[in-house]
Amino acid sequence: FRHPVDRLISKFYYLRVATWENTYRPEWKNTTILEWVHKHNADNNHMVKKLAGKLQNMTATEMDLNFAKKTIKNRFVVGLVDDMAESIRRFDVIMGINNKTKLYEKCNREYFGGGKKKKNSNAHPYIGAERYTYKLLTEQNDLDVQLYNYILELYEEQKEIIDFFSNTSSTAIAPV
Repeated sequence: FRHPVDRLISKFYYLRVATWENTYRPEWKNTTILEWVHKHNADNNHMVKKLAGKLQNMTATEMDLNFAKKTIKNRFVVGLVDDMAESIRRFDVIMGINNKTKLYEKCNREYFGGGKKKKNSNAHPYIGAERYTYKLLTEQNDLDVQLYNYILELYEEQKEIIDFFSNTSSTAIAPV
């Protein structure tokens, strides 16, 4: 999971240049992010809506947030973009993936680091939490922000469980 405001900021900059995507938006090249937030962004509370089975043009509610939290708690092993290495380790444990192969190491280097540009990233200007644009997106995505904060708590709770299985089992486990 990724902080919803960071996801939206990244989406804005990505779709300005992603000519290979069917959602490419060349008209956003001359649009400021603040203008985009006010006039073009229709993607608010995306995760809560998705998990609640709502369409993007519908309004998310507190009940939808509670449903989303319950779904994530009962059905997800959560990972965080901001803690990718640990998240991948947890997924490996759950799925019983051997992370000692050359192919595994090559894939990790190619997609997640090694000091050079990553394959799965798009550079863009940093918009910090102190900026008006960030604060506005936070307000517009209040339910997704609450969900993300819950996911952070769940991420910590799941660590102990996954570490236990990592130390006691060499096979994949099925989450309950």
